[in-house]
Amino acid sequence: MSIPFARLGIPAPLRKSVGPDANRSAKIAVAKGLVPTTVDVQLALLYVLATDKDKSVAKVARKTLSGLPVNQVLSGISQNTFPKILEFIAQFRKDSPELDQRLLQLRSTPDRGAYIVAKRAGSELCESIVRNHERLLMTPKVFVALHGNPNCSDELIYAAESFLRMHDSLPEVPEKRPFAAAATPVETPEVSVKKAQKAPKKNALDDLFDDEPTSDDADGGESDLDLSTESVEPAAAPTPTPVPVVDTPSVPEPGLEMFNLDSMKSGELSGFSFDYDDDMQDFSWDLTKDVDEDSKKNISAAEEEEQHQSIEKKVRDMTVGQKIKLAYRGNIEVRKLLIRDANKIVATAVVKSGRLTPNEVASFAGNKNLASDVVREIATNKEFTRKYPVQVALANNPKTPVPVALRLMQGLHKKDLQALGNNRSVTGAVFGAAQKMFKEKYRK
Repeated sequence: MSIPFARLGIPAPLRKSVGPDANRSAKIAVAKGLVPTTVDVQLALLYVLATDKDKSVAKVARKTLSGLPVNQVLSGISQNTFPKILEFIAQFRKDSPELDQRLLQLRSTPDRGAYIVAKRAGSELCESIVRNHERLLMTPKVFVALHGNPNCSDELIYAAESFLRMHDSLPEVPEKRPFAAAATPVETPEVSVKKAQKAPKKNALDDLFDDEPTSDDADGGESDLDLSTESVEPAAAPTPTPVPVVDTPSVPEPGLEMFNLDSMKSGELSGFSFDYDDDMQDFSWDLTKDVDEDSKKNISAAEEEEQHQSIEKKVRDMTVGQKIKLAYRGNIEVRKLLIRDANKIVATAVVKSGRLTPNEVASFAGNKNLASDVVREIATNKEFTRKYPVQVALANNPKTPVPVALRLMQGLHKKDLQALGNNRSVTGAVFGAAQKMFKEKYRK
C-alpha cells in the first residue's frame, strides 16, 4: 500500500521516520506523539502509522490518534486534511459536538463520516445540517441518518425532505420514522438473567485493536495498551417465574454500534478500514487532472473537441450532489462547465473550491451571463478582490452588488475609471458615480 505523503501533507524530513523502512523505535516515538511538529502533520503521521504492518506500532498510533484532546484535533483539521483522517475522527471521536459540527462543515469529510455524525447529532446540530444545503446534496445518505435520529424534529425532517425533493435528490426512507414505529420489546426474567451473565463490555476501540503487540515490547510497552475494562461479577439472579417465551430482538452494546457497520441494516454505509482511499477515485482522470500546455499541442482539434464532448456528457449525467463534489476537485475544463450550471449551489461551489487561477477569477468576475450568486461569491472574497484585474471586472459587471462596485471603483486607474463612466450596462448608481469621480479627479 503506497503512502501518499504529499497528499497527506507530511514534510520530506519526517517521511523517513514513518516510511516502510523506518526502524521500530523511530515509529514508536512518532506513534506516541513524542516528535515535535504541527497538529495537522501529527494527525497525518499518526494515521500513517495506524496502518503500519507492525501491529504494536499500529496499535499505539491508533490509541494516540483516538485520544488527542478535542481542542487539539479541532486546530489540526481543515479542508486540506486527508479524508480518511476525518472519517477516522468521525467514527472514533464522538465526545464533542463542536468536533461533529466542524466535520459536517468540511467538504472533504467523506460521505460515511458525515453519515455517522448525522446519525448521532443533537438537536442543534440537526438544525445546522438541514441548513447546510451543500452537504445534503453531496451526501443524501445524511438525510437517512437524520430521519432515523430522534433528536431531529419532524419539522426539520420535513424541511430537508422538501429541499432534497426539489433537487430530485431525495433518498428512500421508511414512511414512518424508525424510532416512532418501533415497539418497545417486552423483557422477560430469562432475558434479564442472560444480560447479567453477559461477557464484560469491551472498550469501544478493542474491536479495532484486536491485534496483539509483538513480544518485543521494549519500545512500545504492551502494558500501556490495555484498553479493556475490568469485569464485574454479576449479582445472583432470582429464580424466574415461568412465563411465556417472548422473542426479543438482539440489541448491540452501547457504544459499539459503529463497529458493526458492515452488517447493519440497509441504508447504512460500510465499515471503516485503515487505508488511503480517497473519494477522488469517484471521478475519472479527465475530469480532475489538468492537461499541461505541451500536451495540448500534441492533440488535434478533432481530438480536443471529442474530449470536450465526452466531459460535457459525463457532467450532464451527474446528480446535483456529484456535481458539487466535482466542483471542488475538477480541472479547468470542468470548472468552465460547472460555473455556468443552472443550479446556483453547484456554480458557487466552483468559486469556493480554492482551485481557481487568477485568470479564471478575472474572467468569471466580468462574465455578465453568470448567476448573480456566483458574481456575489467572487465579490465577497477578499483574496480575489485584491487582484486589480478582478476589481476592474467586478466594477464593470452589472451583477456585482452596488456597494461592492462603488468601493472597488475607488482604486481604479484613470483609463479604467473613464471606461466605467462610459459603460451603459452597469447600474445607474455605478455609472453616475464613475462619471462624477472621473471629473473630480481628472478634470479640474
